[in-house]
Order: sequence, then structure tokens, then C-alpha cells
Amino acid sequence: MKSAAAPNLIGRRLFVMAAAAIVRSRAFPLDLPPAAELIHRILELRRGSTVRARGRLVVTGARNQQRVFQLLVLQKPLARSTNLLWSVTDPPEARTRILVESPPEGRPTVWMVSGAHGAAAVLPAERWATAILGSHLTVEDLIDDYLTWSTQSVTGEEAVFQKMCYVLRSQAAEGRASAYRSVTTCVDEATLVPLRIVKEPRGPGAPKEILCRGVRQSGEHWIASTVEVRIRGAAGSTRIVFTGGSERARVQEREVDPKFALGADPDSR
Repeated sequence: MKSAAAPNLIGRRLFVMAAAAIVRSRAFPLDLPPAAELIHRILELRRGSTVRARGRLVVTGARNQQRVFQLLVLQKPLARSTNLLWSVTDPPEARTRILVESPPEGRPTVWMVSGAHGAAAVLPAERWATAILGSHLTVEDLIDDYLTWSTQSVTGEEAVFQKMCYVLRSQAAEGRASAYRSVTTCVDEATLVPLRIVKEPRGPGAPKEILCRGVRQSGEHWIASTVEVRIRGAAGSTRIVFTGGSERARVQEREVDPKFALGADPDSR
């Protein structure tokens, strides 16, 4: 594969935010699918892939100044969870590692290491709103947690980038630890790739919009090569550009195990 599949993670967890999907003309019959069934299919596709991808995190400021960071993204399904490791590898002073361990049920556990010699620590849900290297991207944007919220509905259809999408609306319960009160996802009906995600903040502020561009077919999967994150009405942007990788790459279990990958205490979950 020429372009990386990591958006299946960061689209997938984001964002990761582009997702792997089985190729077909339409994922469901002509009627709108039940929200629970649509979410089950999305998570099944996202969490079933082993991925090794490289790319760039490009942060553009309000005055068009840019900072560029090199990324390595790994994902592997394990016996009890699907683990995602999102690493900023360069420049050295910006090195950051975020490991997300997502079990089949319940909330994920997130570890974070800042700096080349930093110690791994569990990041509680109350701190998932932490911005990554001053970008519009937060730790919460790497996680599919909003798909587990109790209130979900498929509200209709909408065209995004000339593709018909199911519109999935997710609403957070009161007291749920999240920076967002609702998330609206436009999911391509044919591939189940999320093409646009709009996140409404709990407090004051404009919505965050995430766009997945450059979607293309690779074997039996669809992938996106670029993920763009913006705050509506604000200058500046964040882009994730994947430059190489594979859905079928070999990833060793220890590469995404918090103990070996981060030096974390597994009992600290």
C-alpha cells in the first residue's frame, strides 16, 4: 500500500478517523440502519486491523507558521484488547507516546509518555482533553469512546465529498467525562469510512470539525491519506498526512504492550 492505513486508527481513533471497511456497493439495505448495528460494524472494522504507518503531524498557527512532527502509528488486536500506539518520533524534544488499550467492553485505558526519557503514566478520562503538541488534536480524538455513549441515533443522510453518508449523532450523558457534549459523524454508506466528524464542546467555544480526505481503495479496504482538524471560525489547522504503511504489516505484540513499549506498570490500569 502506497499510502498509510493509520487513519483507520486515527480515523478509527481519531481520530485516528479514517477506518478500514469491507468493499461493497452499500453496507446496509436501503432503509437507515439502527444506530447500534451501524456502530457495531464500524467498531468491528476499525478494531480488527493490524497497522504500521508513518506520516507527519502538521500544525499551522493563526499566522500561517508551521510546525512539522514525524509520526509512527501501530495497531494490533490482542487477546483482550485492541492496542494503538501513537508516537511522535521527531524532533527529539517533541517526542510523545500515547498508548490506547481498548477492551471489547468498557472505556479504554490510556498511557502517555512525554519526552524521550519520560515515565509512563495512566491518563484519566478527565485529562483526555489534553492537546497534543499545541495542535487542535487531543488525546480524546484518538479514541472511539463517543461510539460507546448511551444516546445514539441515525438521523438521516448527507452528501460529503460527493458520497452519500449516514449521519450518526452521539450524545454524552451528564457526568460523562468528555470535552464534548455531542458528536455528529457522516459515515460513507458504501465503505463505512467517516468522512466528516463534528464535535460540539461542552463549554463555550466553536465546534471542532474533522475531515478525512484522499480516500482510496487498497485491496479489500478503504483508507484515507489525510485527516484535517479545524475549529470552525478560527485560524490555523492541524493535518495528519500518512506517507507510508500497511494494513497487513507485521506488528509484534510487545510493540503495543504498555509494559514493553512504554515501560508502564500493567497493574496501573
